[in-house]
Amino acid sequence: MKKLLVFALVALALSCTKKNELTTGPWLGIIQMDTIPGRLDVPFNFEVRSDSGKVCLVVRNADELIWVNEVERIGDSLYAKFPTFTSELVVSINDSLSGYYYPKGIKAGRRYWFYAIKGETDRFPWFTEQPKYDVTGRWWFIENPGTPDSSVMIAELKQDGARVTGTILSPYGDYRYLEGKVAGNKFYFSKNDGAQTIIIRGEITDSANMSNGLIAGSPRWVSSWRAFRDENAQLPKAESMVWVRKGYSTFEFAGIDLNGNRVTSNDERFKGKVLAVLAGGSWCPNCLDEGRFYKTMYEKYRDKGFEVVSLCFEDKTFEAAQPKIKRFAQSIGADYTYLYVAPRGRAQRDSVLYAIEGTMAYPTSMILDRKGKIRRVETGFSGPGTGEHFKKFAKETEELIVKLLNEN
Repeated sequence: MKKLLVFALVALALSCTKKNELTTGPWLGIIQMDTIPGRLDVPFNFEVRSDSGKVCLVVRNADELIWVNEVERIGDSLYAKFPTFTSELVVSINDSLSGYYYPKGIKAGRRYWFYAIKGETDRFPWFTEQPKYDVTGRWWFIENPGTPDSSVMIAELKQDGARVTGTILSPYGDYRYLEGKVAGNKFYFSKNDGAQTIIIRGEITDSANMSNGLIAGSPRWVSSWRAFRDENAQLPKAESMVWVRKGYSTFEFAGIDLNGNRVTSNDERFKGKVLAVLAGGSWCPNCLDEGRFYKTMYEKYRDKGFEVVSLCFEDKTFEAAQPKIKRFAQSIGADYTYLYVAPRGRAQRDSVLYAIEGTMAYPTSMILDRKGKIRRVETGFSGPGTGEHFKKFAKETEELIVKLLNEN
């Protein structure tokens, strides 16, 4: 923190002799996750807006707009905190912006070099060749093919000219909103939503195959991939991933709410209610999408006996986790129950979610009827970035909630 204070004071002193204006309008930001420029660069689009002297950033990933309102200017330096998650930007203002992106926040220390180019709306402006292929459609997307770490996913892509939008679906959720382009026979895709910085690139071999791919979310997560087109590709059914453990039919929980009070499933607020139990955390982007969906369900059906509880797996102590959970809850805008239940970790998760088994991920959810019986379990969450998949899930889930509410 001392170094940051010195940095801020120096910037403030410089501002007394030189005024650099922060240009409103479109910018292209680039996060360099590797010391070798270009190797793991993650481009993303954002806009600088100013209203009565108050500056905000609006980050765009395909159809998602992320409003970064916690922005402070000190001299020629700009400090910005992404909503929901802990990522932060600290940049110097000149004709361009340059500084650092802290994926886990300034206090965590780890940082990537960041710069931005004003007036640029293309996500990958360095690649100008006309596209040779249209990648619109459904593709098997295989990460680390031919290795023990191989995983099979599905890429759903939509191309308009050179621009491509879409997502990647895994059995445990989706990669949310991705955006990029096709230039010649090259494919480029990226996102930065404050939780994840991802770059994906590869070669389009022909109209049905992609190869020589790279996907990276950090210097530690760098994988190869290949893809082949299959409009009928389907992921495993939810019931084949997780299920209720033999000998169990109900579920009980306990945790600490945002005010430091102990809350259990036996409390009056949950008795005789249809209950959605969401197991996740404030660090999980798919949990954010899940929370937003259940917020709409809660507001629509709470008066009819529907409750939601979010079981949060966070830091080692409640004191460290509480502000993060609070920020997460405020971002979702829901006033259902949030509980700190345990630190992150497989053993802790399996212990808390004792009534279910299988290949669990975050988030994992359960829906209980008025008698406390588990009526559905599911792991992962495919959010609104997945289009029809999300619509199907939303329709089926609302129908189940209504059915359980109408049962005696």
